[in-house]
Amino acid sequence: MKLENRCLVPADRATTWDLVLDLPKVAPCVPGLAGLAPDGENRFTGTLQAQAGPLRVNLSGSVRIVAQDAEKGEAQFLLEASDRRIGGAVRTNIDLRLIPKSEDLTELVIVTDTAFMGHLGALGQPIIRRKAAAAVEEFARNLAGALRPAG
Repeated sequence: MKLENRCLVPADRATTWDLVLDLPKVAPCVPGLAGLAPDGENRFTGTLQAQAGPLRVNLSGSVRIVAQDAEKGEAQFLLEASDRRIGGAVRTNIDLRLIPKSEDLTELVIVTDTAFMGHLGALGQPIIRRKAAAAVEEFARNLAGALRPAG
């Protein structure tokens, strides 16, 4: 399933880039993400708890920075995680692009291409799309809050 989400963040592109590429620092902005820890070069492990329709999932896995180009403001990530309790897994390719809109405003474009396996795949795309859209909106709000100047 492929989704594209966009949001505006109240910071210049360089500041936004520095935050979104510092995965342990940006992790608190991701709804349900906990325990993100380094696991090699450009690789992190953690858990994600989410409610999708009637199903509560506790995904454990990794996210890896596959490519990054600061000049273009583009990065690619690979997320792989599973929930052994329910017998489901996800594999998501994430393309991130930052587009400067003004000196202190950046558009963040997040394109995800996700494969759902096992019971997660049985949920149906409408439920998953709504949950994914809500999670990205919450991430955008949290990121905007993290980038707002203090005071």
